[in-house]
Amino acid sequence: MTIQRLPSQPGCEWVEECIEICTGRTVHVDEGGVQAWFRNPNRQEIRKIEFDGCFDKTEGTYKADYILGKKDTLDIVIELKGSHTNLGHALDQVADTIEVWKSSPLRYPRIAALIIYGTIWARDGLPRRRPKALSSVQSTLGDFRGRFKGKIRLLVCESGERQFMFRDFLRANDAG
Repeated sequence: MTIQRLPSQPGCEWVEECIEICTGRTVHVDEGGVQAWFRNPNRQEIRKIEFDGCFDKTEGTYKADYILGKKDTLDIVIELKGSHTNLGHALDQVADTIEVWKSSPLRYPRIAALIIYGTIWARDGLPRRRPKALSSVQSTLGDFRGRFKGKIRLLVCESGERQFMFRDFLRANDAG
């Protein structure tokens, strides 16, 4: 007997074991309270792949958590981290996933990346930015640009800092 998984959110439907199609006004991914939200005002089909441990079960390799895709346009490789202190590891996971995904017959024409890290809380219980976090983000962005020669766009943001649109990941010279 096959057990159907419940959709990860309203407006999504499983089409394969690790792949959902979402048509809601927002699409989100989350892990351990770290989240990324994508606006989808035209309710286009967004492909959501649970990559690490589901779609790709290869042992001993670094993998990002999710890949969100806008049909025939763009895939965004997403890694969710609990803290800014392990952005270097997140970079390795994203980079390795991009290398694997480049040769996938399922991939869309362009690839971008997103790393979301957990909110930084101060001792008074209020969210704060720390200079060390900003330094970690800048270092990660520089390392990524060096690895991919500036050809793939990476955004690194704090969880809940903003909602994204797919166009945020396209460059001015990208069509679509």
